[in-house]
Amino acid sequence: MMMTETLTRENVKYIIARLIDNANDAAEEYKKDKSNKLLAGRKLAYYEMLDILRTELDVRDEDLEEFGLDIDLEKTYA
Repeated sequence: MMMTETLTRENVKYIIARLIDNANDAAEEYKKDKSNKLLAGRKLAYYEMLDILRTELDVRDEDLEEFGLDIDLEKTYA
């Protein structure tokens, strides 16, 4: 099936919310076993994805709070 519609603001917000939920799960898993390199890499990957999205929205003068990205990503996930 070919995607024929463009992403709406609501679609982007939903995708970001799912990534944040997964990033939170990854951070919690890592806290339980900080010696696990796979968990550390997973947590870092979510940080990098969210950081890219935050940067792209910021340069377009979007309201980061509206997208749930008004958080300290470095403190939370890096």
